[in-house]
Amino acid sequence: MIKQVRTKNNSFSTVRYDKDGNILTPSRIKALKKAKKENSQRPVKGPKWVKITSQYPSTCSVCNSKILVGTQILWNKKNKDTKHGKCPS
Repeated sequence: MIKQVRTKNNSFSTVRYDKDGNILTPSRIKALKKAKKENSQRPVKGPKWVKITSQYPSTCSVCNSKILVGTQILWNKKNKDTKHGKCPS
């Protein structure tokens, strides 16, 4: 949010506020950018492989056989690979 405020010498100045109503100074903007960058470097939380039901035909990344629609598969969050729940290989 941006507001026009009156300064001590009776002129107007533009002041930016964040969503909490705090004034955004250059040092605060820099600190917010640094915190955002640090938060984005966190690893993906939770299990690497997620058990889901397939909605599209695909191929198994382990045995390269076809996976039919409606079967239980494991899906990798990181590299988007799929494999059978109990791979025959």
